[in-house]
Amino acid sequence: MTDFRLKKLIVLGVVTVVFAGLATGAVIWRAQQIQTQMPPAPFLPGFSAQVKNAQRIHIASKAGSFDVAYSEGAGWTLPAKGNYPADFEQVRHLLIGLAALETIAPKTARADWLPFIGLDEPGNGTHIVVSDAHGVALADIITGKTMPLGDGTGIFVRRGGETQSFLARAPYAPEPQLGPWLMQGVYSINAARLMNVATPAVTVQREHTSDQNYGMTGVATGKFNPTAVNGLAAAILDFAIADVRPVAAVDFAGARAITARTFDGVILTMALVQKPDGVWARITASAVPGAVTAFRQEADGIAARAAPWAYKLGPEQARALMAGREEFLAPAGGQ
Repeated sequence: MTDFRLKKLIVLGVVTVVFAGLATGAVIWRAQQIQTQMPPAPFLPGFSAQVKNAQRIHIASKAGSFDVAYSEGAGWTLPAKGNYPADFEQVRHLLIGLAALETIAPKTARADWLPFIGLDEPGNGTHIVVSDAHGVALADIITGKTMPLGDGTGIFVRRGGETQSFLARAPYAPEPQLGPWLMQGVYSINAARLMNVATPAVTVQREHTSDQNYGMTGVATGKFNPTAVNGLAAAILDFAIADVRPVAAVDFAGARAITARTFDGVILTMALVQKPDGVWARITASAVPGAVTAFRQEADGIAARAAPWAYKLGPEQARALMAGREEFLAPAGGQ
């Protein structure tokens, strides 16, 4: 999909959500949870008309800060992460959400009360600034706590530089964490395809695609922990990125090697290293000799996408892939 079409999708999405919100607003703002003090109105007047000019998104919260930037050649990327591709759905949700944000009722204007609704900054608030190509702010907003509101989401908000807060209705709550903004999909292996996973500690395997559970090679059934064994396979299948760096920025000397193979001949290889901030992975892929063209092409695609990057694993995935052999064995006496 071209960059032009991606931006057009955002604009069309904004128009759709805004008009749908106007059609249903009279019902939503009467939600029993809220005693309305003013008629619903756009919280960011004019933003829906300017969203097509959005070129940069800055997000700052207690979790940290990051920028998402747009360019004609690369689309939406994360500049501080070596221009790693951003997740387009997060961009779309944020811009549509801001354009459709609808004021329901004014709340406190006291700065010392803002922490109670998550609007203190720095603190619990999430500060979002959307700018155009010249750095002119199209939207400057702090978002706070959320609550159910009819068939939408109620969210406490205020404008940057102001203490007056409001309860507003939004189709999407903004995402303050970096992880979900990183484009996932380094690889996608259906659960039925995965045959085995080998680590320096263990190898877990299925004999047939119809098998629901994995066994541990060289260990009899009942002598291994099935939760841990199946969890190792799940760590490969459910691969998700928590952070990313250019591959040259991470030293993989002495890395732990993990190999996963599919029944159709794709071989996925991970090199894992423990760093002070977590476990990082370098990924490559190949295909067994004789694999059909589609699977050779799949492996080549994975290798090309992953080659420039080092990926930080989430804690559960890292724990499963770095586990020692004893963690896969059943307690003495069996289970």
